[in-house]
Amino acid sequence: MRKELKEKIVNLVSKDFKEVLDLKEKIKVDLPKEEKHGDISTNIAFLLSKPLKKKPIEVANKIKDILEKDKDFEKVEVAGAGFINIFLSKDFYFEFLKKAVQENDEYGKEKEKNKGKINIEFVSANPTGPLHLGHGRGAVVGSTLSNLKDYAGYVVEREFYINDAGRQIYLLGKSVYARFRQIEEPDYPFPEDGYKGEYIKDIAKELYQYEREKIYSMLDEDEAIEFCAEYAKNYLLDEIKKDLKEFGVEFDIWFSEKSLYEHGKVDEAIEFLKKKGLVYEKEGALWLKTTVYGDDKDRVLIRSDGTYTYFAADIAYHYDKYKRGYDYIINVWGADHHGYFPRLKAAVMAFGVPEEWIRVIFIQMVKLFRNGKEVKMSKRSGEFITLRELINEVGKDAVRYMFLTKDSNTHLNFDIDLALKQSNENPVYYVQYAHARIMSVFKEAKQRFGFDVEEDFKADVSLLKEDIERQIMKEIAFLPDLIKETAEKEQPHKLTSITHNLASKFHNYYYHYKFLVEDENLMRARLFLLKAIRSALRTLFKLMGITPVERM
Repeated sequence: MRKELKEKIVNLVSKDFKEVLDLKEKIKVDLPKEEKHGDISTNIAFLLSKPLKKKPIEVANKIKDILEKDKDFEKVEVAGAGFINIFLSKDFYFEFLKKAVQENDEYGKEKEKNKGKINIEFVSANPTGPLHLGHGRGAVVGSTLSNLKDYAGYVVEREFYINDAGRQIYLLGKSVYARFRQIEEPDYPFPEDGYKGEYIKDIAKELYQYEREKIYSMLDEDEAIEFCAEYAKNYLLDEIKKDLKEFGVEFDIWFSEKSLYEHGKVDEAIEFLKKKGLVYEKEGALWLKTTVYGDDKDRVLIRSDGTYTYFAADIAYHYDKYKRGYDYIINVWGADHHGYFPRLKAAVMAFGVPEEWIRVIFIQMVKLFRNGKEVKMSKRSGEFITLRELINEVGKDAVRYMFLTKDSNTHLNFDIDLALKQSNENPVYYVQYAHARIMSVFKEAKQRFGFDVEEDFKADVSLLKEDIERQIMKEIAFLPDLIKETAEKEQPHKLTSITHNLASKFHNYYYHYKFLVEDENLMRARLFLLKAIRSALRTLFKLMGITPVERM
């Protein structure tokens, strides 16, 4: 909306001062931090003062006279040396309240997908074990960011990269096979670097029940390990998909690393780079000139023994993304990949794309606390707390909201006791309670007055004269701007503070004013405002994957 207000101000002022058209890019329309400084402020007078050769305050007073004639600008004030503070009219705000009510949980969402096509890859957990808290935080950040980009007008493809090739899958098969053999031979050796969680035993038991004869009929132990690996990978991938679905996370693409080798995509990518003169042989290995694009040293693609490096597969995977024609891509990675990004970025730039084509959002660790003490172990996995365990204990909404309360590149302490509290201390309870309270008011309106808020009804917002009502109207009007700014800056964590701020204003309103009053016109106006608040909350909840509960 700030963009539209800027256009309006420029158009009005340009009728008297044509010079303003040349200054358009530099003109700012800001939201003042204090209510007394208006709903918006602009620096237009300072910029015009130079070409007009007048003091900014003189120019500001002339602009004030121009703007005050417009019905959308209720009051215009000149402050300081020439700042212009503008108070917007209730009629102006009413248009946004109506829009919010009409659009419900997609208030302000861009209907035209004209910003470009992007790919966001997140979670991408190795299918060698259950999802842990780090994966969960990445899932929330990635899915919320995807929702934000979609809201802002991008075509978004959500992608999960399945690491189903290489040593970790072989080790998974070896671990499951050892547990399988131990059912009949307790002393059968378990690999020192094997996966030790209870889930490995569960998979082995299932194999023993359904595939015992088949596995024992295999003469070659490596064949049996390979079979166990494939079975376990599919089993765990299904579990990962179930957990993510329960967590409110869906993907458009599940991309298999194994398919890169099966379809010759690794060789295709290397051949492409060869033709660009960026690949050379040295000491029997094949190298990529990543130093040309800022890496600290060149990187091996094919080792001297003829095997591919993981880096080669990663290049092939991103080359495949490059060929799909995205305007840019975003990878959501664990913080332990910080050092890997420069080399991958260098390799991707070798395709001929700009540096900013690939972006990475890093996810820092999550620590769990209960009774003030860190929770370190899980009965189930023996190694870590699984995402499923946390969801089962505190609920999907609490986990998603809490994971968004801080920038993903900072460490997060998750307080289980706080997440379970049924009080305003619990941030997710606080914002959901705002929605539930609104629904309870609507229910009471029907019971006491027979007034169905869900039907269309007329309201005179000029009756909303309290400061808090104006603040809420302003909050709702500028909400789409705030959401789109969050999307462009790729800061999904800011949604929680935006939501908390709106909920806080509503709770303040709820504590100090009655909605169901004898004056029917005032009641209608206040209920209409509540409908708009509900739509704004639902829009924010939908972006974050939070449930808009109706009672608590």
